[in-house]
Amino acid sequence: MAKPELTKQLLAGTLKQLMEKIPLDKISVQAIVDACGLNRKTFYYHFQDKQALVCWIFDREYAGLTDLNQDNSIIDELIAHLYANKSFYVAALTSKAQNNLEEHMFKVVYDGIAQKIRLLLGTGRLGSTEKMIANYFAHALMGSLTEWAREGMKSSPSEEMFNFYSITQDCLGYIVRKYAGH
Repeated sequence: MAKPELTKQLLAGTLKQLMEKIPLDKISVQAIVDACGLNRKTFYYHFQDKQALVCWIFDREYAGLTDLNQDNSIIDELIAHLYANKSFYVAALTSKAQNNLEEHMFKVVYDGIAQKIRLLLGTGRLGSTEKMIANYFAHALMGSLTEWAREGMKSSPSEEMFNFYSITQDCLGYIVRKYAGH
């Protein structure tokens, strides 16, 4: 493994350890580098700020998920992953910092909803109406995931997936059939 990748992993592991004891908003870049024996210059060589590090952790972990080509699996895998790493994601999703993980994850959620719409329509492209529908549902899911995190992810991933799908699947199908694909 290349040295830059090892350095990023060291910073990520250190941040995760700190987040077990200290809220993310109270962790400084200086605290991260002090805890892992690096200097601020090294940190800033790899990341713009601690939120960029949080997003890098998410991206790296999310890239390792499987079954992302099946129906609904992007959202299912995401919810299961968040729950499996509950302490980190509760802290990260409840952070008030600018450039937060919630904004970063929106694209993943949007892509999952867009995938579902493409499956419903049987097409590879989304028009402006379909993009607006995907945007609407992605905001709804991100709001639900963030609220789930604020509450400490007390319900299981299967409960959360069931709640989301039982509320939105029929609605998404109805809206797509009524307004999209023209």
